[in-house]
Amino acid sequence: GKDFVICSFVPRLYDYHPDSIPAPYNHSNIDSDELLYYVDGEFMSRKHVTKGMLTLHPSGIPHGPHPGAVEKSIGQKETPELAVMVDTLKMGQQQKEN
Repeated sequence: GKDFVICSFVPRLYDYHPDSIPAPYNHSNIDSDELLYYVDGEFMSRKHVTKGMLTLHPSGIPHGPHPGAVEKSIGQKETPELAVMVDTLKMGQQQKEN
């Protein structure tokens, strides 16, 4: 869409190496808010997240895996997670126009 993107997180294999760290890295979205809807599965990067929950990561706020999630992810070969993420771009577009 013009002011958003939709990303699907589906069950998948990781790029695998025994010492790899498949957990996502800490980051912040400069031009978008990030809304995630957790459909099903186990979400290794976030503690206490269950299906049906939403998380919101506002633009510019750093976020990433919860403490311990990186270590827990080492050696994992796949993820059963199912989620939908919407990144809203309207805020970034307005900043570019001004």
